[in-house]
Order: sequence, then structure tokens, then C-alpha cells
Amino acid sequence: MSRQEPSERHCPKLPKMTTENGTATGLPSRVQYEAILSVTAFKATEPRLIQPVLVADPAGTGIFQKCFNVILYYRALVEGETGWAFSGWIKESMGRAFTEQPLLCGRLRRGEGGSGGELEIVSNDSGARLIEARIGVTLDEFLGSERRADGEAELVHWKDIDAQNPQFCPLFYIQVTNFQCGGYSIGISCSLLLLDPISTINLIKRWATIHNDLNLIPGDNAPKKPIFYLSSTRRSDSPLTSLSPSPCPKTVQTLVFKVNAAHAKAGSELSKALALLCTEEAEKKLENKMGSRFALLVKEGSGIVTAECVERSGAVQVKTEMAASEVTLERLGLRGVAFRRGNEPALVSHWVASGDGFVMVAPCGGGDDGVPGFNVFVTIPRE
Repeated sequence: MSRQEPSERHCPKLPKMTTENGTATGLPSRVQYEAILSVTAFKATEPRLIQPVLVADPAGTGIFQKCFNVILYYRALVEGETGWAFSGWIKESMGRAFTEQPLLCGRLRRGEGGSGGELEIVSNDSGARLIEARIGVTLDEFLGSERRADGEAELVHWKDIDAQNPQFCPLFYIQVTNFQCGGYSIGISCSLLLLDPISTINLIKRWATIHNDLNLIPGDNAPKKPIFYLSSTRRSDSPLTSLSPSPCPKTVQTLVFKVNAAHAKAGSELSKALALLCTEEAEKKLENKMGSRFALLVKEGSGIVTAECVERSGAVQVKTEMAASEVTLERLGLRGVAFRRGNEPALVSHWVASGDGFVMVAPCGGGDDGVPGFNVFVTIPRE
């Protein structure tokens, strides 16, 4: 017997979070995982794309643990608009989005030389991971919880990359979580080796455009159920228990700066100068300190990713004039992302997950005067 889709007539009760003595914690119910599958690019890219990752000390820089998380919350405004149905359509729309950026469904691997070879990301490998889940509270109950921020870590799925066997680890995850009696969240986790946070936001916006253009949602002259309708083949009394995601707590805070560098010559010295400049600005604004040594992750215009540890005591000499201004991610349009036209998110949440402070530098469009531009992401631990 196939499982019913959640509706006003079918609101399963899931266990509430409790402490060891059985008292309520005030947190929303724990998430139950229902299904997992792979999402690959709609069309294969030949030859495969390869993005080098140059890092001497992966453990010291922590590049295998760093990711950017986004959660979009949606209410069900029409009949048939549920997270269960949306999950089924993802194979179509996300697959087309991956065709435009095939590295997102690729894998990190060692190049020639085996375990001692250089790291590289190869496209069109095993695909991104789609997780389907449910939670035993309504959307409004979750959003109204005083400890919502603590519960949000369960609405995204991330697994740290295995340093010994990185080729088996996805770099991009999507988790669709269904709330009781309608409403769902879309949680995206993307390795910072793939995209910087602004590029991830732009990807999500592009994905939503593709999704709407395909007319996939019921009510837009589309089939009532997608081909990959996962909930029709699962039983509600047999949730998955094999998934063990890595923690994604909000233990750091991130500021973003747009920097124009006149007469700049790209290279490691410029990246260090940008990092040091913006770190000082972030420390003043956040009233927290980065530390004397931090990881620097650089996404070059060619696509190459480099990572190294930087000592703040070392002087950096660059012949350029730099002007930095703070950028607010909230202004980049995520609040207007609708996977069904007219149904914008009830709330958007995003954060960088990292166990320590670090800086990421990525190129962006410069000003009208042609001066090179860079986005600099400064992540500092909370006190």
C-alpha cells in the first residue's frame, strides 16, 4: 500500500525533541529521512570538465568541511503543491541547471599519482544528492519557535568530504523537508570548493527560472504527479536510518565585501592583501577577532581553486589602490525566489558552515571604469 501524501486529513505525529529526563526542549521535532537519490546533469558534457584544487594542507585549511547553506521555506498555496511533489520535479529542473554548470554534480578526486596526486573536481560523475524528509510540526510552529536557529541545522544535509576517499563524496546536497499539514522547506548545501556564496545564490535563482519555464507544477497544465514521485514507493513506518550528516551549526558569522583593486595584478599576494584588508574591517564591525592564522580559499577567474594558511604577521606588498564596501546577501534576491510563480518564500535563511574562521576571495564584475572586482567573504567564529 502506497503512502499518503501529507494533507489536512493526514498529519502524522512524529516524536518531539526531549532531554534525557523526558522534558521538552522547546526545539521542533527531529527530522525523519524518507528517501535519497542522485541528481545528475540532464546532458553529459564531453569531454569532462576538470577544475584543479591546489592545496598543500587540506586538513590545516579545513576545505573538506566548509560549505554554504541556504533554506527557503514555502507555504502550500494550492492543492497538489507539496514538498513531496516538488522533490519529484527536481530531477527535471535541477538536471537542466546542472547541464549549465556540470561541475556541481561532479566529484573531488586525486589526479595522476593516486593518493599522492593533486586534487581536482571532475564533472558528470555520481551526481548531487537529493534527500526527502519530514518533520512533525507545522511550518508556522517551526518558524515561530524561539530556537528555530538550532533546528535549522536539520533542514540541510551535509556530509564532510572524506580526506582519504573524496571521490565517493557529493559536493552538493538538496534536502526537501515536508512539514505537517502542508508547507515545505528546500535546503541547499554547497561545498565552497564549487561555488562562493554569491554564486550559489545566483544558481538557485537560475534553477527557479528553469523550474518555472518547464511548467512543472500542478495547475500549470502539467501532469498531477512527476515521474520520479518518491513518496508513492515508500512507507511512512520505515524511514531511512543510514544517513548520518555532519553538523552544520551556526558557530561562525560572515561578512561580504566588494573590493575594487586598481592596477591590480592577479596572484596570491593580491589575494592575501584583499583578505587582510577585509578581515580588519570585519573585526571592527563584528567586534570579534579572527586569530593570528587563518585559511585563505581563493577561486580564480580560470576556475582553479587554491587554499593555504595565512599568517597575519607577514607583510604583503601590492601596488594597487583598494576600495572595499560591504555587501548584504539579503539584497541579492533570494526572498523573491519562487518555484511556483506567485509563491515566494515565507522566510529565507543562510549561513556558512565552518569549524573555524577563514577568508574566501572570488572574482566578480568590476565597475564601469574596468577596475577588477572581487568578492571577499570573511568568516569569523562567534564568541
